[in-house]
Amino acid sequence: MPHRALVAQQLAEMCSTLSHPVRISIIVELRSGELCVNSLQDILGIRQSAVSQHLALLKSHKLIKERRDGRNVLYRLATPELAAWLVDGIPLIVPDVSESNLLKSAAQRAINHWSEAKEKVAARASRSG
Repeated sequence: MPHRALVAQQLAEMCSTLSHPVRISIIVELRSGELCVNSLQDILGIRQSAVSQHLALLKSHKLIKERRDGRNVLYRLATPELAAWLVDGIPLIVPDVSESNLLKSAAQRAINHWSEAKEKVAARASRSG
């Protein structure tokens, strides 16, 4: 298989894996550091079993890694740049000026929320370290 076709295939598989809103949210939430299933469940507001299923898929495609800490399993991004790539892609979905402001404001709120979450985790880490 030519190198371009191989790369295109791998990118298509990654995009397919990321093609669910919950999995995108998990990736973005993990950009601030490791989280357990219960923390993700609280953040995302979905059942623990659903979180676990999405995590399993992300792990099987090597987008996240896990680490055991006693009885807890902590998940982290295999490649932290993936979350930044997704957040940087938000402007690509925002309509131009002639279209709805609803998506624009939702996109801005998502960027703000995800940025605030990152700052809170960094502040906690500096206080405990």
